[in-house]
Amino acid sequence: MPPHLDTPEKRREFIFGLEEAIASQDNFLIDDNHMMPLVHKFCDGMYVREIFIPSGMLLTGKIHKHEHPNFLLQGTVTMITEDGGTKQLSAPQSLVSPAGCKRAIYTHTDVRWATVHLNPNNYREKCKELEEEIVTTSYADFDKFLEEKKCLSQ
Repeated sequence: MPPHLDTPEKRREFIFGLEEAIASQDNFLIDDNHMMPLVHKFCDGMYVREIFIPSGMLLTGKIHKHEHPNFLLQGTVTMITEDGGTKQLSAPQSLVSPAGCKRAIYTHTDVRWATVHLNPNNYREKCKELEEEIVTTSYADFDKFLEEKKCLSQ
């Protein structure tokens, strides 16, 4: 691992810096779009998000509030996370993302990636509300979520 990415704090800083650089590009894409279509699948108490990402894409994800399984169904990526460092993954591959996970990914080939999330309210049409329960965009909001969760469990 490059020395400038040898700590979780440096990797977090790198991922947010990368996200800022990507967002400043004219051809910046976000969320479900024509190049990276997102498919929503539902079953009782669960929500599956499957995305297609073309080869040669560099992207960052949002901060996930809950631990959840991931499935790299097709392709090869290089991924960097705060806690896991840099890894190259090839399909088929499954992994568990911890709560608080944010990642940056470069796709070496066309990729299909799926994540599975709890859906306790059984939303089927309210993807925006469901996404708000699953992810956040800042660690300040994530920390606030953890505090509220801690207060509710006491």
